[in-house]
Amino acid sequence: MRIPVQACLIGAWLAVQMCWAQAEDSVVQLQKAIAADPARADLRMKLARVFEQKQDYAGAVAELRRALELQPELVEAHGMLGKTLFALGFSAEAIPHLERSQKLDLLGMALAEEHHTGQAIEKLLAALEAKPNDPDLLFYLGQASRVLLQKSFDRLMRADPTSPRAHQLMAETFLAQRQIEAAEREYRKALEIRPSLRGIHLALGTLKMKAGNLDEAEKEFRAETALSPGDGEAAWRLGSVLLQQGRTVDALAELERSDKLRPRMIETLFDLAKAYHLQNKMAEAEKAWLSVIALDDTGELAASSHFQLSQRYRRQGNAADADRHLRRFQQLQPKAP
Repeated sequence: MRIPVQACLIGAWLAVQMCWAQAEDSVVQLQKAIAADPARADLRMKLARVFEQKQDYAGAVAELRRALELQPELVEAHGMLGKTLFALGFSAEAIPHLERSQKLDLLGMALAEEHHTGQAIEKLLAALEAKPNDPDLLFYLGQASRVLLQKSFDRLMRADPTSPRAHQLMAETFLAQRQIEAAEREYRKALEIRPSLRGIHLALGTLKMKAGNLDEAEKEFRAETALSPGDGEAAWRLGSVLLQQGRTVDALAELERSDKLRPRMIETLFDLAKAYHLQNKMAEAEKAWLSVIALDDTGELAASSHFQLSQRYRRQGNAADADRHLRRFQQLQPKAP
């Protein structure tokens, strides 16, 4: 039997009215109890909770303040008051209560809203260890980091606008605006002033590689590896461009060096698998593809690794594993609109 929509709405309305009536009754009972024993901080906290249910936040704040007047060390009351004040936009007032109650997530957000950026980042990072995918924490951390970054960059440009780092910063600003020639010009200026500045050749090589100029990219990446022999990314970049040039033996040497310098770097592992495959070192290639999947089984590199593994197992006559990897490859394909 289908229940008419109007009846559902009436039922919902009645349920809400009953909840409100129960809340009102609780308020009356608690207020009577408090009148009989005004020194009971716990009763005031219970009343504050009822006020919160009724969305009477002013009433909740008032009761929590009275509870803390009676028992200043009441940690739970500090937490409730800090949370309510923050929800109402009183971030500065909420901070000491959130500190007392050690609510790191809300404390980090409140500090960010009050522009205490360094402290905010510290608290937000600590809170993210417990809740790594919390959208609010991630949002506030990104916001605070952006503010701190902008402050640092502004100070750099004021302190020494002709320094190599200032030119590097200008290059990255142009790069964000897709002004590639201007970006390259600023990178070159930085190198003119300080030829030993690490990271610049890496950036230039990446620009050249994106433009399809593999010879120039190799030149820049070699210069970076000479400056930074311990940089795993520079070794991977050089190995990757050599692989694209068809110089598999040379590429493999750089990619293996990159893997030793920075293990578990997914881009290196994927290119390693490709190089091993080209050298017909199939056991090593299989191991590298499996490592890619183990690190991240969601992206394009994982999809390609699943496909290559399915082909390998098919040739070995291992139909079950071949089908399993092929299914995962198909699952990772972009959905048609």
